[in-house]
Amino acid sequence: MYKQELTFIVKSIIASNTVDEHIRCAGELSGFYKKVTKIFISESNETFVKGGIALSSSEAADCVDDSLRTVFFIKGIYKALTKLSIDFPERSINVLYAGCGPYATLILPLLPLFNKEKINALLLDINIESIASVQQLVSVIGLEEYNIHLVETNAITYTKPVDFTIDLAISETMHYALTREPQVAIMRNITRQLASDAILIPEEISIDLAYTFFDYEPYLKYTTDGIKGYKEMQPYPDNVFVDRLFTINKEHCGRENHNSKLESSFYDLPENFSNHPDIAIFTELKIFEDITLRTAESFITNPYCLVSMYNLRDYSKIQLVYDFSEIPQWSYSLKK
Repeated sequence: MYKQELTFIVKSIIASNTVDEHIRCAGELSGFYKKVTKIFISESNETFVKGGIALSSSEAADCVDDSLRTVFFIKGIYKALTKLSIDFPERSINVLYAGCGPYATLILPLLPLFNKEKINALLLDINIESIASVQQLVSVIGLEEYNIHLVETNAITYTKPVDFTIDLAISETMHYALTREPQVAIMRNITRQLASDAILIPEEISIDLAYTFFDYEPYLKYTTDGIKGYKEMQPYPDNVFVDRLFTINKEHCGRENHNSKLESSFYDLPENFSNHPDIAIFTELKIFEDITLRTAESFITNPYCLVSMYNLRDYSKIQLVYDFSEIPQWSYSLKK
């Protein structure tokens, strides 16, 4: 019964076209998980690792309610799995999902859409409660016949089995502006274990610098009436794009670079900044091919204000620094 219900929900997600449909479908998936999950999901097992903070099982479960993120990632992964199935019709597809959380939201609902011999799924999470929750879901939903392996591990240091060639790697362990959570550290580790033709999701994370009036930028947030921001979004018209600071993708992460700090060029600070006084960082995701998450469509693509230029009056240039050696964070350097 649960397997049929989940199949109906995920087919609705894949077919959804409008924002209202996306929100409704994500709500149905969230309600389904809450109904069938029987194991206690901890709020206190947040884990500090070298490269970021792994969310508690409860925080990871809440991510399903970030509607467009959930829907677009599921759509992108379905599209990638379909492509791989066509490219390799005579063999199974190996999927590595790093940071699966207690629901394995981005792969579990898609399994019933594929033959049980078609997908080998290796699911990683640092929290044993999350692993136990996924194991329970697999049993309750009726997915035991699928080839699913659960591993309690730190995905930043994990090494895949020698006989497991990854076709599709998934990791969505993000906070806005790539702060706090270990997305970059995980992607760097997993990418080095991928074959040249493997797919990484998200395919690309773009980080841009702009001068803007931060309070007037679209920003997705929780309110007493629910999540607000999807329908009220209008880019601030006096936003001044400065530069693309960097792009994280398979090629970038696969380079032999052990530096955990990225430094930008020095950028001129405008003399007149009354219409755009804030130095802000914007994130956009290419999940797979044409499926994207743009600014403020998700909590993970909300803009991030680094500093106001009103606090930098005696300087003429600024350099941005992204450091993910411990807890990912942004800082800046100034020149007279």
